[in-house]
Amino acid sequence: MVFFSLRRKILLGLLATTLLFAALMVGFAHTVVRGQLVALLTEKGVAIARKIAADCVSPVITGRLFEIEMLFKDLQASEGDLVYAYVLGEDGRELVHTFSGGVPAALKAANPVPPSREVSARKVDTDRGPVLDVGVPLLRGDAGVLHLGLSEVRINQEVNRIVALILVVAALSLVIGGVVSVAFSRYITRPLMTLSGAAEAFGRGESRQPVAVESEDEIGELAKVFNLMVENRQRAAEERERLIGELQQALGEVKALRGILPICSSCKKVRSDQGSWQQIESYIRDHSAAEFSHGICPECAKALYPEHWAKIESKAGP
Repeated sequence: MVFFSLRRKILLGLLATTLLFAALMVGFAHTVVRGQLVALLTEKGVAIARKIAADCVSPVITGRLFEIEMLFKDLQASEGDLVYAYVLGEDGRELVHTFSGGVPAALKAANPVPPSREVSARKVDTDRGPVLDVGVPLLRGDAGVLHLGLSEVRINQEVNRIVALILVVAALSLVIGGVVSVAFSRYITRPLMTLSGAAEAFGRGESRQPVAVESEDEIGELAKVFNLMVENRQRAAEERERLIGELQQALGEVKALRGILPICSSCKKVRSDQGSWQQIESYIRDHSAAEFSHGICPECAKALYPEHWAKIESKAGP
């Protein structure tokens, strides 16, 4: 299993977020922005086509087609997006066009305009790239149909420029965010690394020192819990050592008086481990916590001091 440190996770998270944001922005540019630009181009093409169609009606009816040719030349000079322009008669004949060899048949069939429609706009692929073909009927189709072709190359260039700008901004954001995230991850992981090192040393029994609490956030609370654990374990260890000492002392005392004691049958002295003979009182006192107080029992008093014992008995009476 691959292990990723917290610092690396922060960096990877920033990278993934930046790349996701850049991908979303690129998708936004290719869909929404491009759609808006195409809509503007369509609106512009429809407005131009309607105006030119209105200007073409009279020349078509009167046969002054050269006026339409001049109109197309002026339009090409003023509109950089214009790729072609042509007028078809009501029978489909080519009346006026800007092509050198005639209007391509595929282009004629690409955007048919029924008389019932005021305008028809459709994207057409040509040898000069994608073109927005706008068709407007002249006098509801009785005088023919006008077609204008507006290039989408400038739209593609504008979208590509926006995408390049997005990528540059994303790259700068990634660099700046990387520097910030490294500093931030160090700020976050430094107390965690300190706490981790202290926990490892504590687990190995090498150190029982508490860690410094430098903040009041979750990391600070974790440090407080660790210090409390260290304190409780230290207290438990001290209590265990005390109990072990007491038990060892008690066990030592019990062991000193266990077993068979070599005692003299006459004077009642006890032989020690070193071979010397001690009074039984001294031996027990040295090998236990007991102390002796001396007195005399009645039998010994009667045997050792008969005269005094007789007086004591006479005074006591029958």
